[in-house]
Amino acid sequence: MNICQVGTMEEYRVEIDRIKEILSTHPEGLSITDIAGQLQLNRNSVAKYMDILQIQGAVDGRKIGTSKIYYHSQRIPAFSLRKVCSRPLLVCNQDFIVTDMNQEFQSYSGLSSDQVLQKPVDSLPIQFLEGGTSQQVLKRTLKGVEQRVRSQVRVGSITQPCNLLLLPVVFETGKPGISLIMEDTAPSGKPSPADQATQDLVSLLDDEIEYIVTYTPEGIIRFANESYCKAVGKSREDLVGRPFKPLVSPDDSERIREHLDHLTVQYPVGTIEYRAIVANGELRHLRWQDRAHFNTRGEVINYTSCGMDITDIVVAGQKLKKTQETLEETIISRTEDLRTINRHMYEEIARRETMEEELLRTQFAIDHAADMIFWVNRNAHIQYANAIAIKTLGYTGPDILNLPFAEIIPLYSLSSWDEIWAGLKKTGTLSSETVLIKNDGSRFPAEVTLTSLEYRGKEFAYCFSRDLSERTRMERALQEANKKLNIYTSIARHDIQNKITVLLGYLGRTKKAVKDPVVLEYLDRQELAAKAIRNEINLTRDFKDLGARPPEWQNVRSVLDGVIRQQNPEILTFTIDLPETEIYADGQIDRVFDRLFGSGIMPDAAPRHIRIGSIRKERSLILVIEYECDGVKPEAKEGLFEVQAFGNRGLFMAREILSLTGITLMETGLYGTSTRFEIGIPDTYYRESY
Repeated sequence: MNICQVGTMEEYRVEIDRIKEILSTHPEGLSITDIAGQLQLNRNSVAKYMDILQIQGAVDGRKIGTSKIYYHSQRIPAFSLRKVCSRPLLVCNQDFIVTDMNQEFQSYSGLSSDQVLQKPVDSLPIQFLEGGTSQQVLKRTLKGVEQRVRSQVRVGSITQPCNLLLLPVVFETGKPGISLIMEDTAPSGKPSPADQATQDLVSLLDDEIEYIVTYTPEGIIRFANESYCKAVGKSREDLVGRPFKPLVSPDDSERIREHLDHLTVQYPVGTIEYRAIVANGELRHLRWQDRAHFNTRGEVINYTSCGMDITDIVVAGQKLKKTQETLEETIISRTEDLRTINRHMYEEIARRETMEEELLRTQFAIDHAADMIFWVNRNAHIQYANAIAIKTLGYTGPDILNLPFAEIIPLYSLSSWDEIWAGLKKTGTLSSETVLIKNDGSRFPAEVTLTSLEYRGKEFAYCFSRDLSERTRMERALQEANKKLNIYTSIARHDIQNKITVLLGYLGRTKKAVKDPVVLEYLDRQELAAKAIRNEINLTRDFKDLGARPPEWQNVRSVLDGVIRQQNPEILTFTIDLPETEIYADGQIDRVFDRLFGSGIMPDAAPRHIRIGSIRKERSLILVIEYECDGVKPEAKEGLFEVQAFGNRGLFMAREILSLTGITLMETGLYGTSTRFEIGIPDTYYRESY
């Protein structure tokens, strides 16, 4: 190191010491940006300090991607090592060209400086016996890995074994290099104690029946014992320096790679089993225990793997498993009847437990339901009543059992029970709104639904009933309010019509008295506006009773018969093909049919014969009213049901009345052939009557 460098180091001693301190806490290394950020220094200054430290050999670096990572160097300054080394020493640069040697090497090898310096290491009479080729060994050391490998040196006509200690060094320029120090170089035929210990260890490993292999992170074999050499059918000299690649399947090869990648400083040992092809072509089962060796920076420097052929164990296990399977099959075949009986018994127990649990859960839900529930037998006597039914009706549990159903619901009298039962079996369900009688004789409105059920050959009716007292009170209050509202509306409508009649009278007189055409035009517009107001007022009269009463179940045939009786049979005839059906609709349903039977769509195209039928579409019931006429253009169909369609509000009113209970009205006739109205009734708004 020259005086200028010493001065520079002293000048920046504080900063350099801080950099060394922070690198000591980060053995994995830091970039110049990381160091500058933590020490609050300029990046260029940090780069200059790192150059100084590299020249000193204090730090080393490696490239990761586009950045360079610096860490405390394990390299020894080359000029310092030469001064203290008393053994044969060679120093080569990063191109593996010898740049220096000491006197001990010259005396040991008998080579002059001209024969050694500036010559490639490969050209020297040195042979590496393990760790791969000379290039592979030297590259690992150049990367910072200290190694000790067995080798041999040719001195004249004699080849002598020795151990080579390869140390990473750094030159004064900061560039890396390698030192090769020869150990145990005694010229006598007797091996040194270190060589003898190494040979003893190798002999011990060769005597092992297990496979032992040492290899680099790149997979290059550095050592293989005799057992492994025999297994793969190659000599140790053939294996050392070559890749350690067992003949395995691609899947196992990937497993081996992942297994080695998972070895860490905290968990350096792992075990893996796989199948591999050995020298005689057999497929053998192997178990390997691998240990990864790391340097101080946590980088893998080599692996040591100890393997065992476990084929006999695996085969024995397979035979044992086969024997066990055969034994189990024999036992199963002899005890199948017992197993079948036990299985059926367990299934029956489980089924009964499940059924019991479901029954208990169902019984609990029925007992604690919010609405009244009864079971009624074929003879119209109560077999069961839940808690709310007993409480609401004022009975005790034993008193209500076997009580005639008619004493609670007079609608279902004993005299009509057979007819009710037959209708219930036919339709499955019957619903009605009636009154229930309490134990004290008081009555209250209720909704009652009967469902026909059969269980294990016994028939009974399941009755669900809901108290409608509160709803009835609300409906009565609402009806009273609507009644008063209709009265007030009728008075207001009558007064407005009177005022409009007076207004139209004065407008008529004014038109007779005025001759100015502009004023007459204004008067005509006023007269039209007044008449429009009168029409709107008349429309409210049509709506005054809409929804005044709650919807109810009505027999379609009975409603149609009432409407048809009002028609003139000489002008209009009917063909009806309908089942006995009830629909849940507003009380003005007869006005719907009356409007559809009237002048129809066009006032001048009154029908002569009307066909009435029904069809089922999915779960809905469609009532069809059809007659022959010119029909309606497709683009005008929806406009039929507007308020002012053809100056006729009948179809508008018909659709509004039906919509109160979700029933639809459409015109689906074929233009030029017929008019066809379809009344769509949802499945919950119609039922068969009996």
